[in-house]
Amino acid sequence: MKLTGIFAPVPTPFKSDGSLDTEAWRINLRIWKESDLDGIVICGSNGEMPFVTLDERVILTEIAAEESQGKLHLMSGAHFPSTRETIDCAKALASAGADSLLLLPPHYFKGNQAAILNYFNEVADNSPVPIFLYNMPANTGVDVETETLIAASRHPNIKGIKDTSGNMTKLGYLAASASEDFAVFGGTGNWFLAALAMGACGGTMAASILYPNTCRKIYTSFYENNMKEAMDLQARLLPVSDALTRRFGVPGLKTALDSKGMKGGPCRSPLLPVSEEVRKEIMSILDRSGLDQYETWRG
Repeated sequence: MKLTGIFAPVPTPFKSDGSLDTEAWRINLRIWKESDLDGIVICGSNGEMPFVTLDERVILTEIAAEESQGKLHLMSGAHFPSTRETIDCAKALASAGADSLLLLPPHYFKGNQAAILNYFNEVADNSPVPIFLYNMPANTGVDVETETLIAASRHPNIKGIKDTSGNMTKLGYLAASASEDFAVFGGTGNWFLAALAMGACGGTMAASILYPNTCRKIYTSFYENNMKEAMDLQARLLPVSDALTRRFGVPGLKTALDSKGMKGGPCRSPLLPVSEEVRKEIMSILDRSGLDQYETWRG
């Protein structure tokens, strides 16, 4: 089945001592379950994936499966530097209840597209659940080439991609040339509407953690050919999305969650909390957007 719709790459809650805050995780899951989200991404970039162990990813996925009760599609981040570790992680997360897995390319050794494709295929060969690729050149330093991604899309267990490169030409080629059941998702709310116009069938966006109903309205307005509404909402979402991703990152995102009745809490070191000045700026940006009117699910 081809994935479509709105997926939130959610943060991982930690206590002040850096340990997992499982109760905060449960609270957030219960809140997100009442929104217009189709799914969540566990331990992606916003989930501080590089800082979260395999055992912790399993715990987070098990709790999410218990709390969501099948209402949300659960996609868990499976990447580790080596193929063997990643396959072990894939199997463990599938057993924990993940419906699919998010997979970055190997990126410590740069530039070998044949090795990247082999990595994708080998993990997919051994994964009990479908693989969703993740092209995140801003963080990895590797921008997976279009031809490599199209080749990977032909694997029967590789079912889509979250592309955050911002390269609309690449996204358009993927949407037009990849296998029919391969889902192309825009990776940020900054240009969600543009991604839909280029053939994307969904989005995995930090903005949808706080504004899933707004993202849903952009999505439905586009498919209903109500471009005026879609463009208006995209324009209002842009400064919100930009603040939560490019400008202030995960610490800013968690600050925003705390302000809206959810559990953000601290990040793991070496990430630092935002300053009081930045917190006020984030709150001002969210308030000026006027988008809270659509997010009645937050109570």
